[in-house]
Amino acid sequence: MQDVILWTGAGQIGMAIARLVGYGKKIIVGDKNIENAKFTAKMKSY
Repeated sequence: MQDVILWTGAGQIGMAIARLVGYGKKIIVGDKNIENAKFTAKMKSY
């Protein structure tokens, strides 16, 4: 079973926290601004 994180708030701070906390996990992104959510969803984690 994989770990999954549901993350709301895909702005700059939310994106940084999600990348740190969600490293190696599946992340479901949500934000009131759809463009923020789309941009964050396209980011790659290295």
